[in-house]
Amino acid sequence: MASWASTQSGALKQFQPAHPVATGICLGFVGLLLTLLRRPTALTTPGLYAEDGVGFVLQSLSSGAGAILDPYNGHILLLPRLIAGLATLLPLSWTPLVFTLCSALVAVGACSLLLSKRFDGLIPHYAQRVLLFGLLLLIPRLTEVHLALNNTLWWFGVALLLTSLAGDPTTRFGRSAELLAVPLLVLSGLAGLVLAPAMAFRVLRTRSLHSKILLGIWYVTALVLLSVYLTQDRKNGSVPIGMPLVRAGFEKVFGSLVLGAGSVDGRWASGVPAAILVMLMLCAVAWAALVVLGLRWEFSAALLYAAAASVAAGFLALGPFAAALPDRYTVLPIAAVLIGLVAARPKPKALSILRVALLILIVVMRCTDFVVPARPDTHWSRSAACLALPANTCVIPLNPQGWTLTLPAGMR
Repeated sequence: MASWASTQSGALKQFQPAHPVATGICLGFVGLLLTLLRRPTALTTPGLYAEDGVGFVLQSLSSGAGAILDPYNGHILLLPRLIAGLATLLPLSWTPLVFTLCSALVAVGACSLLLSKRFDGLIPHYAQRVLLFGLLLLIPRLTEVHLALNNTLWWFGVALLLTSLAGDPTTRFGRSAELLAVPLLVLSGLAGLVLAPAMAFRVLRTRSLHSKILLGIWYVTALVLLSVYLTQDRKNGSVPIGMPLVRAGFEKVFGSLVLGAGSVDGRWASGVPAAILVMLMLCAVAWAALVVLGLRWEFSAALLYAAAASVAAGFLALGPFAAALPDRYTVLPIAAVLIGLVAARPKPKALSILRVALLILIVVMRCTDFVVPARPDTHWSRSAACLALPANTCVIPLNPQGWTLTLPAGMR
């Protein structure tokens, strides 16, 4: 029996799809279904969320194509605004569903980069890359980010993180596509600025001309992004990088993974018990040891930097409000933790056993923490009925509660 199990495990590790493109399409479809099933009310009771309405829809209708490059709260959001601009060319009654489907496709598209052979150097076994693909789509803290167009910027950040960990494309078309995609991704949120040093580790690892050119393009567009950010009227916070950062990082990142988002959000509203916080800190130390001892130093340095820098960036951007570390700021550090955990191949047997135990625990928690909380029904059908009458001024309820979008008569 043990021999049979060992044989099956070895066969699974050696599996490579005979038709990679067709297999990737099938897995992408499964991932899309998985993403939509996490909150099916996005399809049954659609509605707009926050900046999706007051930012993207309103500004696309009022400014047209010029809205694509308009900064919002200090950010350039090129790709989300482009999606919104194209969506407003369709009937406005379709907008929530179009935003939902496009947001799901962005998330699946970002994570599906893992299915490429470019990640053989990081994770040689295809089955493990498929596992990571699923785990990234099941990131626990997605209350804000899940199927919201204005928060696709975090999935673009995941795509950039994966790009920094990938090998070079082997075809001219692939290299050209990457050189075109990276500046678009960098200009779609602040993740490209935060993760810029991670790309430097890819250059040190590959030492290829293509990676050096890509690094230059990334840094030039990141400087453009930074110059826009610094010239906008945005109040940044000033939180000491101390205990608030440490507690929030451990609670919201590692606590969500090994104990579930519900535990972090509900049971610990008044603060995590000291014993549990110590346990989470030990999990973090164990993860760091796994990454350092189980990966090439260029990979481990990129992942350690990405996890730490993305948490710190939330504090620097939000100030005192970051003490709770909002959901959106946990996507990148959690992604870095999952990538490191699946990719690490430590030689000490004790660390290898610990890695498997943590993976099993996280997979179980992702299955039991599958559902993303439904948003309140904003009764979109009523808004659609108003939008069908161009002479009406429509006041459209949005999520979160209290947000509204006003579309004057004649704008649509």
